Amino acid sequence: MILDSALGPWRPDLPDLNNPGVTVARNVTPGIGSFAVSVTYNPLRRAAVFSSTAMASRPTGTAVGQDQYGNAKVYGGCASKLYRLSPETRAWSDISRTGGYTSGGADRWNSVEFGSYQIFTNFNDDPQYIDMNSDDAPGAKFKPLTSLCRGRYVGTHKGFVILGNTWDALDGSKINRVRWSGQELPGDWAFSAQTQADFQDIHGYGAIQGIVCNDSVWIYMQRAVVQMTYVGAPYVFRVDTRVEGKGCTIPESIVTVEGKTFFFSEDGFYMHERGDQLAPIGIGKINKYFLADADVSQFQFMTAVADPRETLIYWSYVSNEAVDGTPDKMLIYNYQTGEWAEAEATADFLFNSRSLPWTIDQLDKYGSIDNVPASFDDPIWAGGNAMMWGMDITGQIYSFSGPTLPAIIETQEQHLINSVRTADPRSMGDRTNVLGVRPFFEGFNASVAVSVGSRSRSNDEVRWSMPSTPHPDTGFAPFRLQNRFHRFRLQLNGDWRKASMVQIDANSGGFR
Repeated sequence: MILDSALGPWRPDLPDLNNPGVTVARNVTPGIGSFAVSVTYNPLRRAAVFSSTAMASRPTGTAVGQDQYGNAKVYGGCASKLYRLSPETRAWSDISRTGGYTSGGADRWNSVEFGSYQIFTNFNDDPQYIDMNSDDAPGAKFKPLTSLCRGRYVGTHKGFVILGNTWDALDGSKINRVRWSGQELPGDWAFSAQTQADFQDIHGYGAIQGIVCNDSVWIYMQRAVVQMTYVGAPYVFRVDTRVEGKGCTIPESIVTVEGKTFFFSEDGFYMHERGDQLAPIGIGKINKYFLADADVSQFQFMTAVADPRETLIYWSYVSNEAVDGTPDKMLIYNYQTGEWAEAEATADFLFNSRSLPWTIDQLDKYGSIDNVPASFDDPIWAGGNAMMWGMDITGQIYSFSGPTLPAIIETQEQHLINSVRTADPRSMGDRTNVLGVRPFFEGFNASVAVSVGSRSRSNDEVRWSMPSTPHPDTGFAPFRLQNRFHRFRLQLNGDWRKASMVQIDANSGGFR
């Protein structure tokens, strides 16, 4: 008899037997399913070299903006340099201040756009800025925004530039301090009732881990989420604790999209919306899996990006399996459906960018049409399109337009006799014969290999069959396996699209 089994959500934290979804969803992205509890899995493309350029050392931050004419501007930084991505050469052009920078080992460049200014901060050096309207002028370089204070994190709100987790010559390092410039005066940081430049220490919640600005200023701390609301002189900002006892433990995990902020706390991933609405998004799903898989000593190399072309967030991280300390895994979250998947990291550093316009002559750098990293109808060739890009540890730039990654999906373990009895109450025993498996996926230039994992007891080792390919007429991969518990592995290759379910040809196998 034929049994339908839809592919469910990825739930590695739950037991394999009777898991409500799948136990492996690798090199796929989670989409909307055809049924209430199902997920359609979509393919993921490998990173392909976009520009063979380099930085002086490992990339530690990026920024994207536009000048007064709407031209895309892309910036990046490493420990000692700040760069602009040249529209002509697609190479990193050094526009650092004279003498460069001295970022600490774990320091990252954080950035914010203020009018035509692009502002960068790394805590160890004075905040830097450049005017995007004139950054291509001869001799244009980043300059200090102020020498009065420094900060790890930066934002802008109501005409103020705001620094968090600060240092100044008077008080030294203040991990819980927020300090802001004069209103509409990004370079004026002298305390003044007239300009409203001031500071606020937030006590009791540990270090500031990030700043997110929208209709308010949201301060993500180690043990709280704090809201700063502009109220004008003399107090300037009112400070209210909105979430107490739960905060962000990995600053690099913070990502904001559509008014929602996502981050990792001590026990897992959370989503914060305005006010005190804090929702766990990884509990019972992937939190335990991530905590066991991630190398906690390398969290500073995590990057988090929201894909502007999909409702997906990517967290790239270093796993315990990494051999060279560079990110090798990604978690992928669909923030509309609440579902997850994982993938190998084919780029070490993820960042949001905007495409730069190309001419036919500029394509000569690839040598031949076979080396071009994307099809000619890809948005990467038109200027100004929001995109997700990547870099390796040298600063070489990648687009995610390469070949489709081979994917693996493993279903939950099932006691199939229960489904067999539902279809045929006369079935005897508690074992089943699996005679065939038909995978449902799309893609003319795609292939799939199917394996069956079996065991007699829930604590036995799973034994996997040799992979079998579907028959060209029936679509069933043939098997002849008898056991009590079964699970199914799909290995998808080529240009596949939309994997959604399997059908199992099975019957009663008796008691032995």
